[in-house]
Amino acid sequence: MIIKKIVMKNIRSYQDLELEFPVGSILLSGDIGSGKTSILLALQFALFGLQPGQKGLSLIRAGENEAFVKLDFEIDENQISIERTIKKAKSGAISQDSSIITTNGKSEDLSTLEAKNRIIDLLNYPKEFIKKSNLLYKYTVYTPQESMKEIIQENSDIRLDTLRHIFGIDRYKRIKENSEILIQKIKESVKIKEVETREINAIREKLNFENEKKIKILKEVNNINVDYLSLSKIKDEEENKIKEFESRISEKNNINSELIRHEAEFRGKKELKSRTEKEIELMLNQLKERVEFSLERLDEVSNLILNHKLTLEELNNKFLKINSEISVILSKKETAFQLKEKITCLENCPTCFQSVGQEHKDKITKRTQYDIEDADRELEIKIAERNRHIKDIETEKELIRGYENDRRELEKIRIKSQHQKEIELKLKGDSITLNRINLEMAEMEIKISKIKEKLVLYADIDAQYNKIKLNFDGLLRKVRLFEIEIAQKNKEIELLKLRIDEIEKDIQKKEKIRGQINYLRSLQDWMEDKFLSLITKTETNVLAKLRTNFSKLFGEWFSMLVSDKLSVKLDENFTPIITNQDFDIDYDFLSGGERTAIALAYRLALNQILNSMLSKIKTKDLIILDEPTDGFSEQQLDKMRDIFVQLNSKQIILVSHEQKIEGFVDNVVRIKKDKSSTIDGVKGIN
Repeated sequence: MIIKKIVMKNIRSYQDLELEFPVGSILLSGDIGSGKTSILLALQFALFGLQPGQKGLSLIRAGENEAFVKLDFEIDENQISIERTIKKAKSGAISQDSSIITTNGKSEDLSTLEAKNRIIDLLNYPKEFIKKSNLLYKYTVYTPQESMKEIIQENSDIRLDTLRHIFGIDRYKRIKENSEILIQKIKESVKIKEVETREINAIREKLNFENEKKIKILKEVNNINVDYLSLSKIKDEEENKIKEFESRISEKNNINSELIRHEAEFRGKKELKSRTEKEIELMLNQLKERVEFSLERLDEVSNLILNHKLTLEELNNKFLKINSEISVILSKKETAFQLKEKITCLENCPTCFQSVGQEHKDKITKRTQYDIEDADRELEIKIAERNRHIKDIETEKELIRGYENDRRELEKIRIKSQHQKEIELKLKGDSITLNRINLEMAEMEIKISKIKEKLVLYADIDAQYNKIKLNFDGLLRKVRLFEIEIAQKNKEIELLKLRIDEIEKDIQKKEKIRGQINYLRSLQDWMEDKFLSLITKTETNVLAKLRTNFSKLFGEWFSMLVSDKLSVKLDENFTPIITNQDFDIDYDFLSGGERTAIALAYRLALNQILNSMLSKIKTKDLIILDEPTDGFSEQQLDKMRDIFVQLNSKQIILVSHEQKIEGFVDNVVRIKKDKSSTIDGVKGIN
């Protein structure tokens, strides 16, 4: 991982800052309190967000309600950018907005948790560190110097637990704790299962009792079956006799049904004969009065009706024409009369407005009078003509009515004549039918007589059947009682089988539980005697190996920073032991520079150990040191050049107010403190 650039807005003392980080070593230089550490905190916030216990207000610039950080970095040639925003509400509560991660130009808007998980993936940190805040980053990349002094001075048990946590070997402790819990659960389970199997002998005795009871009932069922089979045989014999009688009764019923059918047919024939004789007599009476019908006369009358209707239609047309002419004459007469009345009363001409003289009035009045008289004469002629046509029309109508009456009478005669012919034909057919009925009735009388003779042979069959049926019903009741008793016994056997099956399953279940008890006890013994000791031994060996390597690296780094008189090593709890010519020196009696040297050496050794254990993490080439030379002498400061060379990291970011350090790094960023911390400039050093 290589950090490229950070952009900060309203972060602590910075109002607006954009800072690029070149590859190599870079020093953030400035007086104490100038804002150097704020850049490191902003970088950490950009990567991981607010940490548990971290106050959001410590990041937001005083007087502002919102702060923003954008960090650009590179991992395996992938260009990555992360943007985070933190806001202060009116209530004073601090909230983190969603984060934006851009990878090779492709952006994603993620929640705070999703962004943290994505960063852990990008840095290739083990998944278990997702829930461990940013511990791995803290102890491999950026550890404030005071934090390292705190872990060195911490209680030995707490320090050991912290290192277990960092190294990822706290799992051994969890395994042992979980194993103790599991062993206790096994013991509890064994006790419960022992209680469950306590009654297995009593259950076996119950199984024997139920089996004996089943054998006894099976014997009873066998004896009942013998009697049942004997009685069933007798019942079958009687049932065959009943079937024979039922067959004969069926024959009798068939014969009786045949007799009833023939007698019914005979009665039907007799009734048919009576009806036929009556119909023949009626038809003979109808044929006594003969009628004669002439088709020529009917056609002649029809033609006369048609001719007179044509004449009537012609008269009606003429009548309508005369009425129309009369209406025209009446209209002319009315017009002339109105003109006469109008002229008589007229004083002035309506056209020229001149006075109309009496002579002119008389002249027009005479002329109109002539017109009225002509109209009266024409009207008289037309009315006389219309009256003649009315008489002619009535005459034609009367003739048509007469001829139509004649035609109806002729139609009646024709229908009656046709009916008489049909009666004659039917009379012949009914006479033939009557002869056939008489023959059939004679044959049926013979058949009925023979059937009655057959029925005499079945006279006592019903009484014999009832006697045998009564005896069979008694046998059937006994058989049913046997069947009920057998069914009850079989039901009892089935219930016994179910109970026996349940008992056997219960015994099998308890035997299985006994096997589980044996297995659990062997598992308990194995965990107590072998597994826990193996885990303890493994943990001891891992810790011993880590302590040896850690102690060696710790001593090497420490020897680079202090005189040869002092040496360091780690005890079993990873506590630094400082010796001076074989005499142990208490940490509190060391000078400030020596304490800083121990903390820095511890920090660098821890960095190397973790990077070697987790060889695939992407932060191996980055290290950040915050005031690593606090209290150093001039000689110790000179040795920092060797420290930077030995680190051999692609990117080293240092925070220091020591001016001498500037000569040991590739780049320097000078930070000046005023109303808002600012960057004076970046200086490259070859």
